[in-house]
Amino acid sequence: MKVVVDTTKCDGHEKCVQAAPNTFRMNERFIAEVADPNADSPEKIVFAARICPTKAISVEDDDGQVLFPES
Repeated sequence: MKVVVDTTKCDGHEKCVQAAPNTFRMNERFIAEVADPNADSPEKIVFAARICPTKAISVEDDDGQVLFPES
């Protein structure tokens, strides 16, 4: 999995951490970052990206297929 947080969009709502706590963490500036892109199920990670209020997260599978945002 390739999981990217656009730190310019993240406002620190922590919804991603709540949805996929093994994948995301908050840094000292309360901005989300990827701790381990394979720690939670792909479904949990995509759900975390979907519920992000600022749409700061993008997700691709191992083959490079974009899972979120959907086109």
